This record gives sequence, structure tokens and C-alpha cells, in this order.
Amino acid sequence: MQIMIFGGLTFGLLLLASFVGVSIVAHIYNLSFNQIASMKPQDFARPELAGVIKGLLIANDLGIFILPPLVFSYLADPHPLDYLGLRPAQNNSFLLIGLLTMIAAYFAVELLGSLNESIVYLLPKSTQQWILSGEADANGQMKNILSMKKPVDLLTTVFLAGALPAIGEELFFRGILQKLFIQVFKSAWPGIIFTGFLFSAFHMQFMGFIPRMALGVILGALYWYSGSIYTSMLGHFIFNTISVFLIYFKVADMDDKSGLSIGYMVTGLASLFIVVFLINYLRKKSTTNYAVVFPPKKESTIFDEP
Repeated sequence: MQIMIFGGLTFGLLLLASFVGVSIVAHIYNLSFNQIASMKPQDFARPELAGVIKGLLIANDLGIFILPPLVFSYLADPHPLDYLGLRPAQNNSFLLIGLLTMIAAYFAVELLGSLNESIVYLLPKSTQQWILSGEADANGQMKNILSMKKPVDLLTTVFLAGALPAIGEELFFRGILQKLFIQVFKSAWPGIIFTGFLFSAFHMQFMGFIPRMALGVILGALYWYSGSIYTSMLGHFIFNTISVFLIYFKVADMDDKSGLSIGYMVTGLASLFIVVFLINYLRKKSTTNYAVVFPPKKESTIFDEP
């Protein structure tokens, strides 16, 4: 029931935020509401609309990822911030471990991305075309956001592609959905993995489905074992910001296909080993378990039956 309520709340707040956001962006850029509302996916790649795209992205993230978790946690628990995981980590070193884990994870995720692409090209041609078409639309929008010519553009992009999703997506997926699905499965790892699956599916980009799911699972484990969503927020921010800086300094390119060379695979596998080692270390040091996180309720909420 809570999952259904959260879904309805998200849909309602998304509509409200979209209406308000489109109205504000239309006013700022002297466009009509209908002009923005009727934009097609390919329009999101037009450089002259970069400001419009960034404004809509902020409105979207507020409506989907930030406002619904905040409102839901207020309704669901007498201690909403604690419910969302907005509390200190069990140990200050856990933040450092989370940081190191996400830096190491970058190379493992890149390797999984190459494997994912190889799998896609084994699919029927019609399926490939459908996936590549959606990927082109998404990449066009992302290139518009990642277009950086000056230091101020870099700071703006770090906020839009680094900080905003790190805060919003972690509140939405780890703060609310992971908590609910762990309760549904009555076990941590099934809930973490299923939430990672939803995290990847939500982005609707199947060329990167496997690496994004792996990223969601790693972030979920960091949150669960550290006891603080600040750990996964920091990790998410670091991971995204690494990509932003690599693109800004032209070390990497969105269209670059490195392939599965021996060196690439060895680096990726070594990176994966480090990630598993660090998460296992965190697990051993953590006091988190299902009974501690979900004790019998002592205070009623609006979701309790009379």
C-alpha cells in the first residue's frame, strides 16, 4: 500500500512541478507554454535550447526525485529525516570507504558498459534499432547538458549532472524505494538488487542497463551498511562528477567506444575486485541488520490501520 501511495504521490507532484517548471522556463526564455510542452525528443539535442533543457531538468528532478520522498517521509514516519537516512554514518570512516568504493567502481562500471553494448548487438535488428533510437535521443540531451566551454559551464554541469541526481535519486531510490522493497522481501540484498534494477530501468537507456543496475546495487549496499544516505549521495556525486571532469578536460568522450581489450578487461576486473572487497569490509564493520533497521513499530503513522 505504501508503494502505491508513494507512486501516486510522485505522479501528482511531477504533474504539479512540470506545470510550474514549464511556466517559469517559458517566461524566462520568452516561449509559450505550448511550445515547450510540444517539444520532441530530438529537440532536446538542439544547442540553442540548452538553457531550456537545463531549466526543465531542474523542475523534473524536483518533481520526481526530491519533493515526493520529502513529503512521503513526513507522512510515513514521526521522524522523517531519519526515515530517509539523513543521519550520520555509523562511523566517519564509512564515508571514506564509500568514496573509495565509487572511485574504484568507475572502471568496473565502464567494463560492464562495454559488455552491455556487446550483448545489445547480439539482439535482433529490430530490437537493436529501437534501443539505439532511444539511446540517440537520450545522448543528445546529455550532450547538450555536458556542453562546457568555460569554468562556469563546468560548475553548472557539476550541479546538474553531479549534485542534483546524487541528492534526488538517492532520496527517491535508496531513501524510499529500497527501504520499502527490503521490507517487502524481508531481506536486505533482494531489496537492494530489485531497487538497483528499478533504478536502471527508470532511465530507459538499455545500452547502459547492466552497468547502471550495478551502480544502483553498489550505492544501495553503501547506504545499507553505513546506515546513512549521505554515504550513497557522496558516492553518487563522486561517480557522476568524475565523468563530468573527464569530458570537460577531453580525457573521455560520450561517443568513445574503448572496446574489450585485454588491458581494459584487466583494469575493470581489478576494479570490481576492489569494490567487492570494500563493500565486504564495510559489511563486517557495520552493525546494520534487518531487526535493527525495522524494529516493531511503537508509534502510529497515518498508514497504520485503526
